[in-house]
Amino acid sequence: MRRGTATVSVLLAGLVMACSAPAQYAVPDDVCGVAVDGSALAPLLPRGKKLDQTTANSNADTSRCRVRVDERGVLSVESYVTSVDNNPVETKAWELVHPAKIQVGDDARVGDAMAIAVATCTYRAEPRKFVVQAYPFTLASDLPKRRDALTRFMEAYFPAAKKAAGCAS
Repeated sequence: MRRGTATVSVLLAGLVMACSAPAQYAVPDDVCGVAVDGSALAPLLPRGKKLDQTTANSNADTSRCRVRVDERGVLSVESYVTSVDNNPVETKAWELVHPAKIQVGDDARVGDAMAIAVATCTYRAEPRKFVVQAYPFTLASDLPKRRDALTRFMEAYFPAAKKAAGCAS
């Protein structure tokens, strides 16, 4: 029995060390080319060895970014320009579980599993709306902490993404 107890103790100690080890990658100062303060991004990222970012299905009016850690998706960020008649917050209401208004852009909400922000702007000399949606892929046992992290991320990311998209106020 002592031998089994020792083996379990060694395994548990190894597991605790692995779970408490810091990330081995540097937190980037951008998300797919859009500048963002690393301190606003870090709370959304898990520990791991390697972080990579990819863009997919992007065009002049839409940018989709996937952030992965150790080849596992951890964050998806989509930004796009839409008609001033469109109400993206209302359209995405079904995805916003327990939504709360946040102070980003003209209208923004954070929910348990995503955040969305919208601002009117001039895009290619036309009145438009600029939209950012962010989805962390990881389940969080501490929802208030994740909601705070999503809010901080949107506060940092949204203005930079709007500028990078060429959407003037």
